Amino acid sequence: MEDWIKELTTDTIPERYRPIAELIGLENLIKLADYSSGDTLYIPTSEFFLRPIRDQRIRDDYRGSNSHDLAKKYNLSERRIREICEGVRPTPDWDEDENQLKLF
Repeated sequence: MEDWIKELTTDTIPERYRPIAELIGLENLIKLADYSSGDTLYIPTSEFFLRPIRDQRIRDDYRGSNSHDLAKKYNLSERRIREICEGVRPTPDWDEDENQLKLF
């Protein structure tokens, strides 16, 4: 069957699968079909896969008092920003000098 793949063209597959074939290629479409074994396959939106990166950027930018700005920047609610940053120690806006004595 592997040599049959070489003869496969987008014209020979059902029309409803052609956009996927054009997006990922015919060989990858066959691999995906083999992987799913005919079962329904759910693929979430790209946002689902990118969310951990977004959340880490939010944590990196979190200063404790900038939830409003981060909410605007990432189009989220301030509450969601606080949930993402729960347990995160805010990074100060200035660089701490290791040699400087702490007041408290």
